[in-house]
This record gives sequence, C-alpha cells and structure tokens, in this order.
Amino acid sequence: MDIWQRVNDDIFLGALDLNTLIPVAGGDICSSFKVQSTVGESFFIKTHSNPGVLETEFQNLGHLAKVKLASPEAIGVCSVENCAALVLPFLSMTAHGDETLLGQQLALMHRHVSSDGRYGLAYNNYIGANKQVNTLHERWADFWWQCRLLPQLRLAESKGVPEKVWHDLESACTNLLSTHQPQASLLHGDLWSGNKAYQQDATPVVFDPATYYGDRETDIAFTRVFGGFSKDFYQAYQKEWSLPEGWQQRQHLYNLYHLLNHLNLFGEAYLSEVLGLIQLVSTPFNFR
Repeated sequence: MDIWQRVNDDIFLGALDLNTLIPVAGGDICSSFKVQSTVGESFFIKTHSNPGVLETEFQNLGHLAKVKLASPEAIGVCSVENCAALVLPFLSMTAHGDETLLGQQLALMHRHVSSDGRYGLAYNNYIGANKQVNTLHERWADFWWQCRLLPQLRLAESKGVPEKVWHDLESACTNLLSTHQPQASLLHGDLWSGNKAYQQDATPVVFDPATYYGDRETDIAFTRVFGGFSKDFYQAYQKEWSLPEGWQQRQHLYNLYHLLNHLNLFGEAYLSEVLGLIQLVSTPFNFR
C-alpha cells in the first residue's frame, strides 16, 4: 500500500479525491501537496521519508492548539514503510498581516508554562530534519548545553567546527545562564519568518513548530536572525510581557543553536557565521 492509499483509507475513510492531487510549495525538507475530498474541501498534505519528523510535528501542533496563537489544525498523520504524511487544512495565506496581534498572541502563548517547572518535553522531536533532544532538566543552563548546543556541536565537527571550542563555549553557557532560571514557557521552537503567514483577514498563523518548554527569549531571538518581523511585532510583545534584563547578550547564545543546525542541514555557507558567533559568545569581554 502506498502512502496516498493509506491516507485515504485511514484518515479520510475513502473520501479523498486523489485525482485532484497537485504539488505546492511547502518548505525545504518535505514534499507538499494540495488535494480535495470528494465533496470539494481542500487539504494540505506534507510527506517525508522519516516518519518521526511528521509524527512529532503532529504532536507539536497539538500543544499549540491549546493556546491563543493560531496554527493549522493537525487532522491526522500516518506512515507506510519509509514515508509519512501529515494532513492539515489548506489555508489561503499571505505574507503580510497583523504583526501587532502576532506579538500579543506569542506573549500569551509564552504564559503557558510547564506543569512541573522543568525544561524540555516528554518526547524528542525535530528541528528541521535534525533530531531535537528534549530530555527534561531542572536547570536551564544544563538544558541549553546538554540538549541544544552539545548535540549540534557533535554534528558540526564534521562540518568544520573543531572540538577544541567546546570547553570555552560550555564555560560561556554557564557564565551567561547560571543565574538565569526563566519560567519554562511553551515555545514554538523554530520561529522565523518562513514559519509564519497571515489569513485573508490579516490574522496571523504559525506552523512547522519544534515545540518544547524553555526560555521564551529563544523564540524572540530567532525572529531576529533572518528578519521579517516588524517593529509592531516587537513593541506588542514587549507591551504584553517585557523581556528581562540581559536578553540582548543571551540572544547570541540562543541563536548559535539555530545557526549550528543550519550548518548541519545546509552546509558550509553557514560555517564562518557559526565560528564568528562562537568566538563572540566565548569571549567574556564582549558581555561585561
């Protein structure tokens, strides 16, 4: 049985019109399609060769469904052999909309905190196609080093990041985060401009989450790496829940995780930026 027959049988109970299946744009690591049911309702379906990527995205979207930050409803997920499919509603979206509302809603989402105060999540998921380790930790500094930087550094050694930088970077992580114990907020986890859009009424929608509980500053930090978020977004977020002192220094350490991941996913184009950022955060003088 191929993946489309499985989707039709298991999720749509035979009500999917596979003759309407057309490829659409949908990101770097998945193949994406638009398809209609036999009554004309449209759906967005992503496929990936690693079932775990989409199975955990289904779970991630379930977390976001509990809060006010709008995200696509996860209708179903299924797999066959080395292929999985995630079914979402097909939304007609645009690149521009109400960024003030997005900032407000993100701050409200961050108000949802872990029930036991620990950082991480009950399951591992993915950041792009790379596994994201979510082992629960009591201390934020320990979580960020053990579950975020260290796994990416191990992958990046073959990409040109030498192991000799690890010690200084671990010390920098300790220095910057040892007294920083933020609330364990529900995070999007991969919030950049490519993972947000707006419905026709300007309402924001976010998608492709890499959810876990952690420092809300990490979501805000990553929005600054590639741009695409307006002044209205940041002002609205700050008005709803202002960031604590020191966020400007910590954002470099947080964004190192994402740039390491891009290096590991997409190659040496990110190497010089990663090495420069490692030097920046590993030099105590820069943060006095």
